[in-house]
Amino acid sequence: MRGSLVAAARQRFALPVVAVAVAAGLTACDDEPSRPSPVAHVLGEGDQYVALGDSYTAAVNTGPVATTDGCANSTVNYPHRIADATGMDLVDNSCGGATTDALTLPQPLGPDREHPPQLDDVDEDTDLVTIRLGANDDDMYLRIIQCAQFFGAEASGTPCADADAAKGEDALPLALADLEDSLVDGLEEIEARGPNARIIVIGYPHVIPEEGTCELLPLPADDYAYARRIIDGLNTALESAADEAGVTFIDMYAVSEGHDICGAEPWVAGAAIAPPGATAWHPYAAESQAVAELVLDELEEE
Repeated sequence: MRGSLVAAARQRFALPVVAVAVAAGLTACDDEPSRPSPVAHVLGEGDQYVALGDSYTAAVNTGPVATTDGCANSTVNYPHRIADATGMDLVDNSCGGATTDALTLPQPLGPDREHPPQLDDVDEDTDLVTIRLGANDDDMYLRIIQCAQFFGAEASGTPCADADAAKGEDALPLALADLEDSLVDGLEEIEARGPNARIIVIGYPHVIPEEGTCELLPLPADDYAYARRIIDGLNTALESAADEAGVTFIDMYAVSEGHDICGAEPWVAGAAIAPPGATAWHPYAAESQAVAELVLDELEEE
């Protein structure tokens, strides 16, 4: 495994990777924070929870801002919902724009402003770590956004896929392989710093419909397949890294089928944003609630 700018760790409990199916009673349309649950969980009051991630974890503009550090974490994102439901003490280090580098390096947020490395708060007292990162590595997700912004739905052919191919036929697969390496390194570092922590890796949701197009996702029609390859690749990298580390993987892609940008009940905003709010191309509060419920399912006492 090549060296990387990120690092992290294999969970000491050697939990198997699982693709979690959505429960029948899922209430992901709820944009209110999770309430303390009557269900017994293996972690609870007094336990330490550190959340790592990018804007898909921070859930920017879905509710009140939790901090003033420039990361724009929402008080209704899934880390806050999990903490509210269990009573755990939360450190939400997710930050808009974060790459896997942000695990171990400061993240620049503007002139004379930066967010400390996200792993700084993981230590031997940490009981739970959740992580969803990778979409910003090598501008993966930005490629989809810029495809819509620079070309739009009226463009013919596959200009976005062609632009990627101009960098080299294997440019995208190689970038995704690098991402997987970075995620593996990151998970190894998490265990090294937090040897007692349970680690849960969370996938990205459906963003692109399986078929068809829509105005909210103004990509060239023939480039929808290219955008799907990026999202599929991100989730494959996350799942493969979790598998190698022996930690739990929550497959949000499978759970969110039909809730893509073009869906009747989208969990991700497109070019236009519906109430109660989000950021264009990013999750609504419904997605945060869905993630929270699936993590809580993983934490239930048997």
